[in-house]
Amino acid sequence: MSPFTVSIFALGAAMVVGAATPTTVTSQVQLRLAQARNPCAAKNPCASKNPCAAKNPCAAKNPCAAKNPCAAKNPCAAKNPCAAGGAPVKDPNAQAAAKEYKGWKKVNAEPVLSATHGNTYVFTYLNKSAEPSGTQGKFPFAPGAVLVKEAFEAEGGKPGAKGNVFVMEKRKKGYDAANADWHYAVVDPKGVVQMSGSGKAGQVTQFCAACHQSAKVNDYVFGNGTTMKVKPVTMGAAPANPCAAKNPCAAKNPCAPKNPCAPKK
Repeated sequence: MSPFTVSIFALGAAMVVGAATPTTVTSQVQLRLAQARNPCAAKNPCASKNPCAAKNPCAAKNPCAAKNPCAAKNPCAAKNPCAAGGAPVKDPNAQAAAKEYKGWKKVNAEPVLSATHGNTYVFTYLNKSAEPSGTQGKFPFAPGAVLVKEAFEAEGGKPGAKGNVFVMEKRKKGYDAANADWHYAVVDPKGVVQMSGSGKAGQVTQFCAACHQSAKVNDYVFGNGTTMKVKPVTMGAAPANPCAAKNPCAAKNPCAPKNPCAPKK
């Protein structure tokens, strides 16, 4: 796999002086979701300073309309999987994992700051089917193996408000052979699945698989900062944006700096 649009991915009112209000926390979570769904991350087309931003001349009412990177099929569009607060999707397995993972094997005592999961602090859990591979280094993982990353917003250099639950589920052979048959999903703090799919081209979770390909030696699992028996691997180059040709960061895009649709300086 956001390229997985988009949190990331229930938020209560802060009770201490100086803490962020629920509205602020919610907006931060939505931003994390958008960043996670879109592989542009720092250059996320949904970011406030991007030409796709709501107050930008490239917005929906722009004369470039049809080719506008904010149009319906673009990652900045409200109904697009890359957008924050996208429509929930059905994924019973991911929902079940989000409810049950607390009873699974936790493989890191200390939180790990994960830039690829929206710069959140994460804890990793393995279900019973994932334990043999994860703890003994016996790869590949068996079908039915599920790994969950429980995320928390980074606040003052430590875990803060609860964020999304990221799910990796090993499906039956043939589900997505090119990407080791892994299925990816993101469940928000309220238990709603915001993103779900394989690593196949066109899938909103394509960028998840693209990122995890760097860890093929461990059957697509990194395990950094955990007690899992994995070979150390480094993160490869940022995965290609699944929006590619229509990428609002692309030179020929209507949002490009030299384009008529670009913000006027």
